[in-house]
Amino acid sequence: MKYPEKFLRRCKILSDNNYREMYVSEALEHVEIINQTLLQLEEKPDDRPYLDQIFRSAHTIKGMASTMGYDDTRELCKNIENIFDTLRNGEEKLTHHLTSALFACVDLLQQMISDEKLKVDLTPYLKKLENPEEEIDNIPIRESFVTTTSPTIRVKMSDLDSLVNLVGELLISKMRLEQTIQNENHEESKQVLMEVDRLITDLQYQSMQVRLVPINQVFSRFSRTVRDTSQKLEKKINLNMNGSGIELDRSVLDSITDPLLHILRNCVDHGIEFPDERLKSGKSETGNITLTAARKGENVLISIIDDGKGIDAERVKEKAVEKGIITQDEANRIPHQEAIQLIGAPGLSTAKEVTDVSGRGVGMDVVISQVESVGGSVKILSEKGNGTTMVLSLPLSLSIIRGLLIVVSEQRFVLPLSSIMTTLQIKPEKIFPIHGTEVIKLRDKIIPLIRLNKLLDIESKKIDDSKSTTVIIIENDGKNYGLVVDEFERNQDIVIKKLDKSESSNLFSNATILPDGKVALVIDPSLLIH
Repeated sequence: MKYPEKFLRRCKILSDNNYREMYVSEALEHVEIINQTLLQLEEKPDDRPYLDQIFRSAHTIKGMASTMGYDDTRELCKNIENIFDTLRNGEEKLTHHLTSALFACVDLLQQMISDEKLKVDLTPYLKKLENPEEEIDNIPIRESFVTTTSPTIRVKMSDLDSLVNLVGELLISKMRLEQTIQNENHEESKQVLMEVDRLITDLQYQSMQVRLVPINQVFSRFSRTVRDTSQKLEKKINLNMNGSGIELDRSVLDSITDPLLHILRNCVDHGIEFPDERLKSGKSETGNITLTAARKGENVLISIIDDGKGIDAERVKEKAVEKGIITQDEANRIPHQEAIQLIGAPGLSTAKEVTDVSGRGVGMDVVISQVESVGGSVKILSEKGNGTTMVLSLPLSLSIIRGLLIVVSEQRFVLPLSSIMTTLQIKPEKIFPIHGTEVIKLRDKIIPLIRLNKLLDIESKKIDDSKSTTVIIIENDGKNYGLVVDEFERNQDIVIKKLDKSESSNLFSNATILPDGKVALVIDPSLLIH
């Protein structure tokens, strides 16, 4: 049978696309190995295993590029390979200038792999490798970048085996259920249904495991960014990282990479002082940045701590008044910690001058909104002269969460359990106003109330003033709020469905389908408070 030429061309394109996807995924992994190993080699220039590792990775990419017909990529890899061959043979020593030249070539290699249409003149790069101490014209400044978004993800064989086994067991249970229903054996049907329920729970857990990626995969890529930025600014900085073996949903990890990158650049640019300033302040000339991750319930906390000059709360308030974010009267009354949080207001920057690293006033508000878009929050702690701590609280997964089903004016909504502190029944006389806001007192704390029916503009049913009010205490950005609802039903696993842009609003971006087939909107506490 002779196939049409158009069909054959289409098959070739599909085949090429599949090979291209595999090539990009594997080649970028080797680029990351070169990047990380070169950073370690800069500390220990004579370490033979590091030299061998980079040589092998460059050789592997060269072979793959040759197979795919990417001649420029193959040529660049061949020259990187040659450099490390001479280093391994002791014919040349790794210098600071040669390391910088190699990093420039690795950055170019990363971009050539990611973009097959990128056209580059390799001549200045190859000259730079031959004469690293010379200034070579026509080498564009290519900033090192962190890539995490990928159409593929590596999965352990054991996880795939578990998924296949669970699907097989589920199929058997389904057939048993069909048989018992036909035989009208209700008791056995209940038992099989319980078995199906268990299998679905296991399948849900195992499928979530497949989406998890070690957080160190992202952390390890920041070393290069801090190294390049600190050298550019002529600062001495030590970056300490500890991912604690924690894994995050791939989509969450992709979403927070840029925010983390921006925060780290801010630490290097604005947080850590120049060596002479640090010595005058009684600090060591080398600044320290610590990046850590830790589990807290169903969330992961990522902390970025620097021992720099901290945030000047008074200057933040001045800038906020100047930009019209708050009034002078509010600035005089606002507590220190609340003033620090203003650094995340749109357009507010305390930088005295604009640099090409940061300081354009379009940063922290974007960072916070990106973190909040995946159901997270950002907390900023700082004291002038004593450094800054930023804590990102993130959900482990975006696909399935634990939620509390609440009722407001006969409409049902879902509230994520991770944001709920407690639930209360409050007598009407315990609610009192302060500055026009309804509040309650709980454990010596004044907690403002939010009546959801008013906020959501839902017509309320007639309330019996003699009955207790149902209040759900939530935490957002370190503060507690009380949500007034009619009642709450139960806790349950919620399968998140992302709303289209046309359907979402400034209060809702997700929904779920309930067991009765009805749709319930998922309340995002951070959007609600804002």
